[in-house]
Amino acid sequence: MVAVIVFVLAFPIFLEVRLSFNPIQNRGVVALFVFRLKIFYVIFSFHGKEIEIKNEKETKIKKIDFGSEKFAFVEEFGKQIKEKVKLKKVYVFYNLGVGDAMQTALLCGAVNQLLTQIFLKVKSKKPTASLFVFDNPSFNNTQAEFVYRGQVSICLFDVVYSFVNSVILTRKSVK
Repeated sequence: MVAVIVFVLAFPIFLEVRLSFNPIQNRGVVALFVFRLKIFYVIFSFHGKEIEIKNEKETKIKKIDFGSEKFAFVEEFGKQIKEKVKLKKVYVFYNLGVGDAMQTALLCGAVNQLLTQIFLKVKSKKPTASLFVFDNPSFNNTQAEFVYRGQVSICLFDVVYSFVNSVILTRKSVK
């Protein structure tokens, strides 16, 4: 029984996060998959300091409060979990266009250069990661669509440890 518990805690979980955002339409989608099975997805849009979140069942509007205890916890949990995640693959797709072919080509070149620099930084920290960029310039239309697809693995023990550590550190910093 103990061996089964240790195996479950130490066995890596393969996650895939898909994020899409269109700044022109102010609409995005986030989906989480575990072992290629969809766990959840939400459609979101920003309205000033509020975010509207929709799924199949309901629509919520939440105020974004960067000074709240919840935000501090999420920030600390992100710091804790970042080092423990094993990045496998990162795909970035984008479709850009400003209506003029030359300006679109220049913009896509600048975005490719920026993504290359970001990927070099990521690759220096996570050398086993595979990083891919796919661009689709829309030379005659005004377009802006960005898609991120990331595959990672993490052990359940690391998630639990990071969660508990984040709760402790957040409570200490609030008091």
